[in-house]
Amino acid sequence: MPPIWEIIQAYWQTIGEFLRNPMFWLVLALIGLQFRKSEQMERTFFGRARQPLLGRIVLALFFGFIGGLVGSLLLMGIGITISIQWTRYVLLVSLVLALINMRFICFAYSGGLLSLVSLLFGWPKLDVASLLALVAVLHCVESVLMLISGHLNAFPVTVRQPSGRLVGGYNLQMFWPLPLLALVFLPEVANVTGGIAMPDWWPLFPPAGAQHIAELTLYKVSLLAGLGYGDLAVTMPPKEKARHSAVRLLAYSGILLGLAWLGSQVPALLPVAALFAPFGHEMLIVIANQREQVGTPLFVHEGPGLMIMEVLAGGLAEQAGLRPRDVILTANGVSVDSIAELRTVLQSQPQVILTVQRGSITSTVALVLPLDGVPQQLGVLLVPDQSGDVYVETRFKSPLQPLLKWWQRG
Repeated sequence: MPPIWEIIQAYWQTIGEFLRNPMFWLVLALIGLQFRKSEQMERTFFGRARQPLLGRIVLALFFGFIGGLVGSLLLMGIGITISIQWTRYVLLVSLVLALINMRFICFAYSGGLLSLVSLLFGWPKLDVASLLALVAVLHCVESVLMLISGHLNAFPVTVRQPSGRLVGGYNLQMFWPLPLLALVFLPEVANVTGGIAMPDWWPLFPPAGAQHIAELTLYKVSLLAGLGYGDLAVTMPPKEKARHSAVRLLAYSGILLGLAWLGSQVPALLPVAALFAPFGHEMLIVIANQREQVGTPLFVHEGPGLMIMEVLAGGLAEQAGLRPRDVILTANGVSVDSIAELRTVLQSQPQVILTVQRGSITSTVALVLPLDGVPQQLGVLLVPDQSGDVYVETRFKSPLQPLLKWWQRG
């Protein structure tokens, strides 16, 4: 078994090095800019941010270090050789692919493509098995972060389905800095310090061309990466959506890691792993998007009344005990079947009495508002009616969609 405690200690000792690295703060600043955009959208829709910007950044930093520790344990515990040269190749190809579509910035696409080119043409010189194993580990870490924090920055949006119907959904966006600790191999005569004793079976992914592991010495190297998660939840709550996506991504990373290891033992199998990296990842996205397009929306209500989609923490609605999926039937005795009708009532009187339905139970709630005529003063975001003109669309294009449709027909 790998010396887990020694790896944790080594990671802890490297935290100061990460914090002194200007690139670490640059990555954190870029993440802060993304969170700033989310905060501005919340102020537009809710009148105030649901969470302070600093709080979002601190959470991202906290979970990023957790992810970095998990990734370091996997990289060092499994034994995956890191080459600065081919990581530069991967980064460059990722940036080029992002010009086609932003989702192609993921290392699954660039790593798979570079691996195939290397196997077919012999250039660039890559340790294909280790590269694909690195891609697998990064996606494993991402799945863990999605599971524990992927839902934290979810934002309610109006979604236009392919049928043209407007429904409520959540835009999931979360970003993490990822400080990693990896190992490189150096000749024993280099007289370096800081090595960690590993079990006899280690490493599972020996360096390309290495014949005698005993003649090599390990040296700890700090690496910095950034991970991001974007998703759209229409058929389930944000936390459940993030959990479902995380489980599927974890399965993908496990299969890719297994294929990469088999390829390291039987080189003829490396093309299978290289093909699975991009195509398996793309199929995950295709299946998830199809479910959101054709599944039953969680937040859709065609009357009577208006369904609550989001209750703002600390707002009047929360204080009155209102919850998501409650239905507002009347306001001051007037039936409200559109957001415009509710706005008209709010503009007319300083106090509003709502008739609210929760399941089969109907009750009344009295609220005194600092009125300016908008439903957000209630501290709620409502499921959109069909008159809205600001929305996101669930349209998604992928070359693998025809393959999925053919498989489903079969």
